[in-house]
Amino acid sequence: MTNIAAVVLAAGSSQRFGVENKLLALVDGKPLLSHVLERIAPLPLLASIVVVRPGDEAVMSLVGGHIADIVENDSAADGMGTSISAGVRHAGDVDGVMLVLGDMPLIKQSTYEELLAAFRDHPDKTIVAPTYKQRRGHPVLFRRTHFDDLMALDDDTGAKRILATNAATFLAVPTTDAGILADIDGPV
Repeated sequence: MTNIAAVVLAAGSSQRFGVENKLLALVDGKPLLSHVLERIAPLPLLASIVVVRPGDEAVMSLVGGHIADIVENDSAADGMGTSISAGVRHAGDVDGVMLVLGDMPLIKQSTYEELLAAFRDHPDKTIVAPTYKQRRGHPVLFRRTHFDDLMALDDDTGAKRILATNAATFLAVPTTDAGILADIDGPV
């Protein structure tokens, strides 16, 4: 059994979305972030960690209704890399992390399950991600071997550099789930 923690990135500024915090915007009657948290809740994860902006009481309250650790990222304004770093640091002694974007509510639960199975079934692959029509999407799973690099991230490029330099140990998992590419950047 592989111990995996989900790191849900929910500390963005929602600048492209407008005034409202997009994670709280209603999609089919419930907050966007709730969809993401509900999809990962039944997965066989060791932990779920949600990285938020400091003092974002509304998002923290929403997360409090789910079984998840809340990590406040004091450097959230510096970009997504700092949130990845904070979440991986909090994950501690796990075999891998699954980086989940808080603004991607359309990913099917079955896709998460397929990715976790591929991660467990291919121990020689250190990074696993879904593809849809040959385009890489989210979430992305990283083995412990990448934790130092993930914890060193400090800008807004996320983990792209790590992905680019590890093509030999990357596993693409083809899927029919277009939701792996659909982040919500505008009002729904």
